This record gives sequence, structure tokens and C-alpha cells, in this order.
Amino acid sequence: MMETRCKTVIPALFRLWVTGLLCVGGCTPGASSWGNHLDTAEHHVQSGIKLLDLEKYDDAMREFSLARELDRDVPGAYLGAGLVFGHRGDCSSGIQNMEKAFQLARNRQEQVDAYVGMIRVYTLGKASAPPDWLSRAERAYEAAIETMPESSAACYYMGEAYATGQAFEKASRMFRKVLDLNDAYVVEARRALNRIQKTEKK
Repeated sequence: MMETRCKTVIPALFRLWVTGLLCVGGCTPGASSWGNHLDTAEHHVQSGIKLLDLEKYDDAMREFSLARELDRDVPGAYLGAGLVFGHRGDCSSGIQNMEKAFQLARNRQEQVDAYVGMIRVYTLGKASAPPDWLSRAERAYEAAIETMPESSAACYYMGEAYATGQAFEKASRMFRKVLDLNDAYVVEARRALNRIQKTEKK
């Protein structure tokens, strides 16, 4: 009886082993497909944005460069690169990338994202920006609101631009608009208003 059981089990184990080998070979295309799914321009853009939020600017720029290598026409790669340049204080390169992002925009949201990106670059890179950087940021804001009147991002980042330029009354109005819209950036707008109030009390 033991011999019978062994004769039954051993072939079964052998079949499992062969199946495993076949899976390693046969599953390779599937694994490759998954790898290919991760190696897309959109995936690199999202990775770059996450790294940007972590202030890992060199790593973020690498991801945006990889995205452009895979797709020269993906607007997010230029938008992300523009923000990296802004954080590095290179306003001119930042705006060039934002203008490219706008040219490649496929819908209203992507157009607004590019306008908002311009506001952010002028604010981040103001040290290397033209003297009228705040007026240029205002023009980008007006274009964003004309395209999408309900854009909380445009209001919030214009508020940040005003606050950076020490136009605190205008900044407060922008942050209150964000609160009125009650969409994105509400928490950030409240914090910004509190900062302005503390600054004005000093």
C-alpha cells in the first residue's frame, strides 16, 4: 500500500514541478506586460510628482526626463520639469516648460494646470524672474479662471503669489475664494490665512 501511495504521489509532484517550470517560462510575457505597464510616460510623471512633493528634485527630474523619452508629447512631464526648475530658482527654464505643457494640453484641465504651473514658477523662482513677475502671475491666473472659473488651484496659488509679494490683502481675498469654492486646497487656504493674520499682528 505504501508503494502504491508513493507511485501516486511522485508522478503528481513531478507534474507540479514541470508546471512550475512552464509557468516560469510561460509567465514571463505576463510579467513583461506588467513591467511594460509600469514603464509608461504617465507612470513616470506620477512618480515624479510624488518625488517632487518629497522635495527630491533630482530624482523627480529624472522621472520627468524618462517620461519625455517614452512620449515627447505628454504635458505632465513638462509641467513637472517646470516646477523642478522653479524650485531650483530657474524661472526662465520653468516658464519655458510650462509653455510647452500648455501647447501640448489635451483638455481644459491640462490648460489650467499649465497656467497654475506658471503662477507657481513665478512665485518659486521670483529671485530670477522679471521684475514684473507678480503681474505676469496675475495674467496667468486670469487666463486660468477664464478657462475654468471654479479652479481652486488657481485661486490658492495666486494667493501664495500675492503673499510672497507681500500683497497680503489680495492674498487674503484669494484664500477666501478657495474657502468659498469649498473644493481643493481648503485646509491649505485656512493655514495661509492664519499665517497672514499672524504676520499682520506683528
